[in-house]
Amino acid sequence: MLDTEVLSRTSPRALDVVTPLGDVRFAVRIGGWDVPAKPEHTWGLDSGARLCRWRHRSVRLDVLSGTTEPEQPHVTRETAIFRVLAREPLSEFVVQAELDAPPEDVRAGDGAFTAGTADAVVSVGGPATEMLRHCSRAGQHAPPYWSTALPDDAVELDGARLTWQLPGVERGDYAELWVSVAWSASGDGPARAVDIDPARVLRELTQ
Repeated sequence: MLDTEVLSRTSPRALDVVTPLGDVRFAVRIGGWDVPAKPEHTWGLDSGARLCRWRHRSVRLDVLSGTTEPEQPHVTRETAIFRVLAREPLSEFVVQAELDAPPEDVRAGDGAFTAGTADAVVSVGGPATEMLRHCSRAGQHAPPYWSTALPDDAVELDGARLTWQLPGVERGDYAELWVSVAWSASGDGPARAVDIDPARVLRELTQ
């Protein structure tokens, strides 16, 4: 994803995103391997983003995360881009994003949810199944065989928990998934802010 030789090491920490309504916590499982919460290595970028890396005998996982400016005013957004590089055939790629202790008001979207109180609104979202199929057919972010391997229920929503149950990745291939967390004091701005162009956000984070 990036040349780590030109980056500065920073202290590893979990990918959790702190929002006004609590932490959004991530969990990842790849080919039966439950990825630890803290990465093996972390580097800082000039943009303020960080690159986190985990290594396993069958896979390398890189996660680039940071804050970018959404088009909506008064909205803060942080995006995590997960990139799996398969060293051996992988049976699955699962990413979960969950808002810890959410309020009662949680509204569902397409590959997203929005939780709100009188004081703040938080949205969490990523690609829906059809978007992942489109990326696969276009040869972007996902291997070409995902276009037919992705089930209709690849993206599951349970309250304030989103789970991407993605297919396997063949040896030497890579796959990417992105999840955005956005929040504001009030209004519906955050819901639109999590619908991102991953290539554009990647460029912003790596500038």
